[in-house]
Amino acid sequence: MAVLYPSDEWIKELQKICNADPEFKEACGDFSGKFVFQIEAEPGKLDQTGYLFFWADKGDAKEAMALASADERPDSDYVMAGKYSVWKDVVRAKQEPLRALMTRKLRLIKGSQLKILKQVKFALKVMNNCTKIDARFPDEGR
Repeated sequence: MAVLYPSDEWIKELQKICNADPEFKEACGDFSGKFVFQIEAEPGKLDQTGYLFFWADKGDAKEAMALASADERPDSDYVMAGKYSVWKDVVRAKQEPLRALMTRKLRLIKGSQLKILKQVKFALKVMNNCTKIDARFPDEGR
């Protein structure tokens, strides 16, 4: 059954897929990071900005949840923001997340860009796992 993106169910499904994936554990290595993904509203596509929290810790997806705002997780290491249409392309693997960050389609509001850009294997594995989710998008079928 398709799950709505962005939503609590969607990010929890990503967590479940990552934790069942031995390649995720390998790609993550010793990296640990708490992420807030800010999915910005776009007229006719996404009515309200969404916030998804994802904590990857040395090969485990420890925590994942939807938030009401980025302020709910002041302990986050990274806050990445971008328009809904950019994030939609990222989770469908049509846009590589680090390239989107370098071209400013995604913005790093909090955290070290240099540190995150070194995590290519991790970013690509998470993106690949996003494509395994049977997702439903709010701007499709309207």
